[in-house]
Amino acid sequence: MYDVDYEIYKYINEQADQYIELDELLKQHHLTVKEVKQKTEQLKENFYSLLEKYDIGSQNLVQTCYDLIEHIEQQPNNSDLQYLYLCIMTDFGVLNKINANIRTEEQEIRNYFRQQELIKELMGFLKSQSQSFRKYQELLERLKKPINVKNIECTKESDFVYHLTIQHTFLHDSIKNEIYKDNLKSLLLHTNSDEKLKSIKPYVIFAVLARKTGMMQKRKHFIPNLKAVFQYQAYHILKDNGKNFNRYQSELELYDHLRRAYDDDADIDFCDFCFANLSPLSEWYYLYCEPNEEIPMVIDRKILTIMPKSFPNILSYEEYESLSEAEAQMYSEAEKKLKEKMLQTAAYL
Repeated sequence: MYDVDYEIYKYINEQADQYIELDELLKQHHLTVKEVKQKTEQLKENFYSLLEKYDIGSQNLVQTCYDLIEHIEQQPNNSDLQYLYLCIMTDFGVLNKINANIRTEEQEIRNYFRQQELIKELMGFLKSQSQSFRKYQELLERLKKPINVKNIECTKESDFVYHLTIQHTFLHDSIKNEIYKDNLKSLLLHTNSDEKLKSIKPYVIFAVLARKTGMMQKRKHFIPNLKAVFQYQAYHILKDNGKNFNRYQSELELYDHLRRAYDDDADIDFCDFCFANLSPLSEWYYLYCEPNEEIPMVIDRKILTIMPKSFPNILSYEEYESLSEAEAQMYSEAEKKLKEKMLQTAAYL
């Protein structure tokens, strides 16, 4: 269950751990207070200039967001619109004028630095996702043709992967299982015979073992349909039946271990893209587990993890205090709906 008090406590502790004195922060960025103020003004001018360019309302955050959503749906590849989206979703007070009168100069400076770092992080993430999506489409085309299996020596690798995988609960029946050992070696032969598949071996091994566990353990000479592991696999992630959540945890650990084992030889970004986007297992982790590991995530989850906890803050503290209970509920529902719409829009980026 989501515990608001605990999340606030955790957030405060995280911020305390990350705190850097202002002088040191300025020194790290090689800027003076005056220069940061100038850059902040440049950010604001650029932001509102782009809003005007695309005829996006700037009177309030709600109007800006809904106008922007409409534009992005029509022009998903427009870099200006993507930039506006990232600015809004990483704004800790530089652009949103709500409660601006109570922020100090130091808070403004810190908010500027924080936003710039997050925009850079998100832009890098979106670029990686775009590159991985292109690789994914190319791989699907490539897999329409049969793999020419080569006679490659992989006994040592097969032994290594066998001992790594049997440590995980859902694969305990594979211990001392000769059928599993033979099928695992065959899987590695197929994967190593194609350079593209070989580069995403952590995901391929994980997906086959997670999706075809029984076949790998019981059917002799089992050859999995590798095209199938690059199709979406549904999981029942909303309810624990006493077994499925434990298995999901074990599968997550397997992928993480494979990812670490092949870190120097694999296209990890592409592996992570496939892991996060071809099943809801990643989303299950962020919904139900304490996220203390960097499990790969989809775009909207990435944005959700770094956006301000208060988004979308559409009224000042003074305005909230003057609302009746019914009015407060109405605004709360409007904010929730807007947040959901903005996160859904991330799929277009």
